[in-house]
Amino acid sequence: MVRTDPYTPSEGIYECIDCGHRPSESGRCPSCGGELKNISVPRE
Repeated sequence: MVRTDPYTPSEGIYECIDCGHRPSESGRCPSCGGELKNISVPRE
């Protein structure tokens, strides 16, 4: 049986793929200009 996690984040937590910086909003990294990934969403 497969169960899904009912957790839904109220706000996203983002991390830069290039430098690891965690800004509070989506878009581009303010430190290096890299792409941000929402890490509050499970990746399975």
